[in-house]
Amino acid sequence: MKLSKLYSNKPELFEPVDFVAGLNVVMAEIRLPENRDKDTHNLGKTTLGRLLDFGFLVGRDPKFFLFKHLDLFKDFVFFLEIELQDASYVTVRRSVEEASKISFKKHQAGHQDFSALPMSEWDHQDVPFDRARDLLDGLLDLRALKPWSFRKGLGYLLRSQDDFRDVFHLLSAPIQI
Repeated sequence: MKLSKLYSNKPELFEPVDFVAGLNVVMAEIRLPENRDKDTHNLGKTTLGRLLDFGFLVGRDPKFFLFKHLDLFKDFVFFLEIELQDASYVTVRRSVEEASKISFKKHQAGHQDFSALPMSEWDHQDVPFDRARDLLDGLLDLRALKPWSFRKGLGYLLRSQDDFRDVFHLLSAPIQI
């Protein structure tokens, strides 16, 4: 499994994030001279991790920024494109407003944009949350994790700064829908 692309139905507000082969580093820096004295925290690195987690079907937490500010984000739909072990791809479609209904599209070429794709052309449409997690687990086919699902190890890969205080304990544990 490799990350390929994270994007939304509103590219003017959330620019697509294309991942490359190999190591991807999320780095943020202040470039405007008038802002050089400001804190380099709060530039969006953790937010990107949380959006990836959303695409990987983290449960709905009312404290999560998308739901905490539903009035701002209710019209957003996020798409996470993942390269699978067989070099094919799956795109996960998840809207903020209907976060418990997930759609999937399997395809052969990476770095696609399915934001305008009609729902009738998705391979699996509006799949209920628990079934969607099972479906994604099957598509990812991470046999080395069995008997656990892909979500079990994901929390250690998408960690916030606070999660590094204790290597074996995650502060931001996933919440079920």
